Amino acid sequence: MAQHLSDQDIENIVEVLDYWPLDEKLTWERLCKAIEEQLELVPAPTRQTLQKYARIKNAYDLGKKSPTARLKISQKEQKLPASLKIAQAKIEVLETKIARLEKENSLLLEQFVVWQYNAYKYGVTIEKLNEPLPKKNS
Repeated sequence: MAQHLSDQDIENIVEVLDYWPLDEKLTWERLCKAIEEQLELVPAPTRQTLQKYARIKNAYDLGKKSPTARLKISQKEQKLPASLKIAQAKIEVLETKIARLEKENSLLLEQFVVWQYNAYKYGVTIEKLNEPLPKKNS
């Protein structure tokens, strides 16, 4: 049976993808193994389960595209002192994370436009949309 992932699990998996080593090939199998080892999700989610979550799929696709280019750049500049290499690696990770977050933000904005249109189309007022969430009964 397919494993259901919590929002925190998804966030942690995307974080694993953000910090994927530049010199290690990214595959679904390796990602599943890393999730099992690093996040201690046992049994590890399958490739099919991971692909169902848009955030994970987008982060994976972005990770597949960019590491070869980043690895070539970092190999050219191997004459840097150790402290600069560490800083460069951190910058590369953060740039990847920024690119992923910008893509996620763009997808959320697209979703908002669809919701906005549908609210207008079906006559949902701004007052209805801005109603507070119901309070939980403890």
